[in-house]
Parts: sequence; structure tokens; C-alpha cells
Amino acid sequence: MNATATMMRLVSFLTALDRWLLAAIVLLGILGLLNLAALPGPALFLKQSIFIAAGFILFAGFALFDYRILRSTPLVGMAVWGSGVGLLALVALIGEAVRGAQNWIYLGPISIGPIEIVKLGSLLMLAHYFAREHRGLVFPGRVALSALAVIVPITFAFLQPDLGAVALLAMLWFGSVLILRIPLRTVVAIVLLVIFAATFAWGTLLHDYQRARVLAFLHPQDDPLGAAYQSRQAIVAVGAGGLTGRGIFAEDLISRLSFLPESSTDFAFSAIVERTGFFGALLMLSAFAVILWRIGRVAIRATNNFSCAYAIGLLVLLASEISLHVGMNLGMIPVSGLPLPFVSYGGSHLLTTFAALGILESIRLHQPGFVRSDRDASAEL
Repeated sequence: MNATATMMRLVSFLTALDRWLLAAIVLLGILGLLNLAALPGPALFLKQSIFIAAGFILFAGFALFDYRILRSTPLVGMAVWGSGVGLLALVALIGEAVRGAQNWIYLGPISIGPIEIVKLGSLLMLAHYFAREHRGLVFPGRVALSALAVIVPITFAFLQPDLGAVALLAMLWFGSVLILRIPLRTVVAIVLLVIFAATFAWGTLLHDYQRARVLAFLHPQDDPLGAAYQSRQAIVAVGAGGLTGRGIFAEDLISRLSFLPESSTDFAFSAIVERTGFFGALLMLSAFAVILWRIGRVAIRATNNFSCAYAIGLLVLLASEISLHVGMNLGMIPVSGLPLPFVSYGGSHLLTTFAALGILESIRLHQPGFVRSDRDASAEL
């Protein structure tokens, strides 16, 4: 009897999950795996397959967990944030430098990207703060205090240095502040502060190779085989894809022949578009649009301030990751090195993204009437 009841609860849980969200994630995961399968050697493909399987288990676990416990326990978010920041500090001591940046801790065959833990922790901390102080956000001081959640890890990210993480954390905070309808005078003050900080960083904090990337973006013709090489090759790969692509397993692909560096991670979008063409890019961006739509739907229909703030923060975070990665691959912004969610190779980023969406799914499942209305809407379609 107990086994039957457990099975029925499991079936009920699985049928209640957001099918649109899961379908989009599966599609993106398949595209990412196809990109890895076309590369020489099966190692990355096999590892990513394991990461994706573990990610779905993590997603289900967080979805089953009652988010209201998390909402009522701010210390959990602080612990996640603190552990991530602590690991960032540890990276400065024992981390290994890769391509000029010291971003990873290596423990035998396992590599840990602390910035991914920090992103999830910052997301939770900001959600708690904005939920608690939503009436006080008319005061610039209260808004500025919330920035501490990202200023501390941004400082460590600068020291590594990791400009992609800096941009992402800044966009997470700034985007959340804008969507939460902060008064205009506070927004203007924030913009002026950002301009000042960017000017200061350019003059004193950025490394020479980072300035070179920005200058290469502005004047790519000045150094086509140096700082501008990655960006130019990414654009060439996208253009070579045409409408229908050159084929998943074609032998003469720019990305396969190593003319496109980091085709499994930082330039995964360009590599996939070269293989699948404009239609593949459209399919990929449509899947991302579905994910953002489902997150936005939870934010709009949230029944409490924490749920709304968390969903808004996650929406801003994923939208920023997608836009920065795609923009970098299309030569629209300087190269900074950011993965594409569910597509780029990497366990740390993939697992934390699954965890973040699992918490969102828990919010959806534990809000009265939400699942039923979603089923009614699906039936109408």
C-alpha cells in the first residue's frame, strides 16, 4: 500500500512539472551534446551527459523541496553566498590560472567554479533583502545596501580577473533594481555611480590583455590575428553556417579544426550555428525565450515578495548570460568568457543553473492554483 501511494505521489509530481520549461531545457541540452559529439574524442560528451543527468536529479530534488522553508530561513542564502565568496578567496591562493584568469579550484579530476555558487547565493540574498525591504526601497541608502551582495564577489572577481563574472553580477543587481520599480532619482544615481566605477576600473584595475580585448572590439582591424582573433573567428563561423548549416559532423568545420577557440564553452553558440545554420540559431533562441517566459510567468503570478524577487532575479541573471554570450559570439560586445546555459560544456554552471530553476519550480508547485491554471492553458493550446 505504501509503495503504491509513493508511486502515485511520484507520478503526480512528475505530471505537475512545467512541461514547457523541461522541453526547452532538453532541447538545449541535446544541441549542446551534439556540439560536443562532433568534437574529436568522446570525453567531453560523456562528462556533459553525466552532468545533465545529475542536473535533472538536482532540479527534481529542489522542486520537491518546499521553498517556503527557504523563504523563512535567510541564513541558507547567506551560507550559500558565504561559501561561494570563501571559495573565491581560496582561488586567489590555490587556484590555477587558465587563459590569464584564475577562476577554478582543481581537486584531482574535479574542477569547481566558485563564481557559480556566488551567483546562486547572490540571487537568494537579494530576493530575501528585496522581499524584506520592499517598502524601504524608496530610500537610496536601502538600495545601495543591497549592492553589498554583489560588490564583495565582484571585488574578488576583479582580482582573478574575471570580467564576465563582474558584468553578470552587476547586471543581476542592476536589472533587479530596475524591474522592482526603484524611484527614478535612485536609478540616475546608480547609473552615475556605474559610469564612475567603469572609468576608475579602466584606468586602474583592468589588466593589459583586458583593455586589449575592449580595444580589439572597437577596432578589430588593428589586431586581426591577436586580441581580435577569437571574435573574428566566431563571426566567420556564424556566417559560414548560412541558413541550414554545414552539418553536425562535417570534417572541415571552423570549430572542429580548432580555428575557433573554446568552441565547447565560450563560443558554443557560434559552433552550433556553424553546424545548424540560421534555423538552428532560431531554434536555440526560441528555447531560451520559452525558459525566460516560464520564469516571467512565475514572477508575475507570485503570491509573496520573496517569490517575485527571486523569479525576477533569475530572469535577469539568465537573460544576461544569454545576451552576453550571444553578443560576444556575434562581435557585438568584447570577449569576456561566459558559458551559454545548458549548451556550453561545464558542470559547475550547469548544476547551479538546474538548482536555481529547481527552486523556481518549487515556487510554482507550492503556489495554490498555479499548476491547475497551467494545465488549463496547455489544454487550450
